[in-house]
Amino acid sequence: MPAAAILLSVMIGAGAPAQERREIELTAQEIVARVDRILTYPRGQIKGRLMHILPDGASTVINLTGLIDENDFLFTFGTRGRGDELKVLYNQGGEDIWVYSIHAQKLFRKMDVDKYDPLLGTNFSFIDLSNADYQANYNAVLTGDAVIKGLPAYRLRLEPIFKGGSYGRLTLYAAKADYVPLRIDFHDNDKVVFKSIAVAKTMERGGRIVPVRYDMLDLRRGTVTIMEFFGFDESMRFEKTIFYHQRLGENG
Repeated sequence: MPAAAILLSVMIGAGAPAQERREIELTAQEIVARVDRILTYPRGQIKGRLMHILPDGASTVINLTGLIDENDFLFTFGTRGRGDELKVLYNQGGEDIWVYSIHAQKLFRKMDVDKYDPLLGTNFSFIDLSNADYQANYNAVLTGDAVIKGLPAYRLRLEPIFKGGSYGRLTLYAAKADYVPLRIDFHDNDKVVFKSIAVAKTMERGGRIVPVRYDMLDLRRGTVTIMEFFGFDESMRFEKTIFYHQRLGENG
């Protein structure tokens, strides 16, 4: 009998330890589910910007507008001076990603490892903005406690359910008080941390916590990308057809 099977049988036979193990796993999944709810974009229109800062202090500003429906998000990104403009469409809760280059007038579908390409040279990949649920895409294990920015936090290890991407593991630190993800470390497939994101600022809207600033650090390049949201119009609703990838080339 393999060692893993022996260990499992011993734990199940022991009764109480197996029960404790199940409770820990359920607690981890519930924490991740609450983190997912906090990270969900508010419905309607949001406006903001990305600021990408190089080690020498030079920076690039990318304006963004997002049209957010329940399971579909359409973002438009534009840089100042360079003329780079993209429309990025997320369908099925962020699982399906389409990119339209306004300048080149070309449509691309991001699949598999392509989802991890950097967005306009920033530290954010396309999948980072997808809001695809961590709970649905990772197996979570509660590994202990930590203090992040002076706040007590849960530390969780997230292992990807579907292999083949650029993230071999995530380490999530969620505040015990309100489940805000204080920091998420991204590990490559060798389990080495290569970038990290923090929710740097939140606000309350409609009785829920909404992140309005994210700081993403790339440890290999020494670059920082700050994403801020500063405009919300939750009264806006959209025709379903604007979230069809076949329409991304219309009007620019």
